[in-house]
Amino acid sequence: MKDFKNKVAVITGAGSGMGRELAIELAKSGANIALAEIDETTLDETAELLKKYNVGVSKHILDVGNKEEVYNLPDKVIEEHGSVDMVFNNAGVGLASSVEDSTDEDWEWGLGILLHGVINGTRAFLPHLKKRPEAAIVNTSSIFGLLSVPNQSIYHVGKYGVRGFTESLALEMKMEKSNVEVYSVHPGHIGTNIANIGARNGKFEFDPEKQDDGPNIFGSKAKTVEEAGQLFKDKAPINANTAAKIILKNIKKKNKRILVGSDAYAYDLIQRIFPKWYIYLLPFVFLIRRLFPKDKPLNR
Repeated sequence: MKDFKNKVAVITGAGSGMGRELAIELAKSGANIALAEIDETTLDETAELLKKYNVGVSKHILDVGNKEEVYNLPDKVIEEHGSVDMVFNNAGVGLASSVEDSTDEDWEWGLGILLHGVINGTRAFLPHLKKRPEAAIVNTSSIFGLLSVPNQSIYHVGKYGVRGFTESLALEMKMEKSNVEVYSVHPGHIGTNIANIGARNGKFEFDPEKQDDGPNIFGSKAKTVEEAGQLFKDKAPINANTAAKIILKNIKKKNKRILVGSDAYAYDLIQRIFPKWYIYLLPFVFLIRRLFPKDKPLNR
C-alpha cells in the first residue's frame, strides 16, 4: 500500500502507545480513522489530538476480548465511514507469571486480548477488506513471538499465536491472489504503558529480590511493581511515535514481517543463529542497549 490518503483505518488499542501514534501518523497522511479502545478517557484524548487534521474520526469503546463486540464493530465503522481499508489489531496487555503460579483467569484474560482479540478482529473485518481495491491487515505480535524468556508463558502463547495465525493468513491471501496485504509486526522494547496497565490490573508477578534471575528488561532495578512498569516505559530504546513510523514505512514497502527497533533485530538474529543458546546471550544485548540506550528517531 503506497498511499494512505483517503483510506479508512481501524486501530484497536488506540488510546495510548503505538495505537495512538499510528492514528496520528495515519491522520497526517490523510487517512480517516476509526479509533477503538476500552478506556473511554484515553479514547477521547486520542480523538482530541486528531482534531487538527482534516480527516474523519470515529470513536468506538471496545473490549477486544469480547467476541460479540468485535464482530459488531465492522458495521459500526462502515456506518460512520462507508468502508474499511486497513485494520490494525494492535490492542495488547502485559502480564507476567510463572506457569505454575498462573491462574485460569490469567490465561483466559490474557489470551482473550492477546490472541483471540487479533483472530476475531481479523475474521470480522476480512470479508469487508476483500471488497476493497487494496487493503491491509496489520497484526501486532512481538519479539516475544520469536523467542522466549521465563515467566512470560501467557504472553508468549499469545504472541507466538498471532505470528502463526498472521503468517498462515498471509499465505492464504497470496494463494487467492487477494488484494488484502497481511503484516506481522514484531516490536522490541517500545516505550509504552503496557507494563503499567498490567501492573494496575494485578497481572505482574514481581519480586524485587529476584530481578537477577533472568534478563533485566528494565535496565535498572525496581523496588515496586509500579516502578517496574514506569522503568519499562522510560528505559525503552525507542518511543511509540518512532515505532508507528517504522510500521507505516514498512507497509509502504510491502515488508510483511516488520521488526521494530534495533533490539528486535538483535534478538531475532541471535535466535536464528543460536536457537538453543540464545537465552544465555540476551544479557549481552541488554549490555549493549545500556551503552547505546536510544535508537535514532525516524523522520517521515
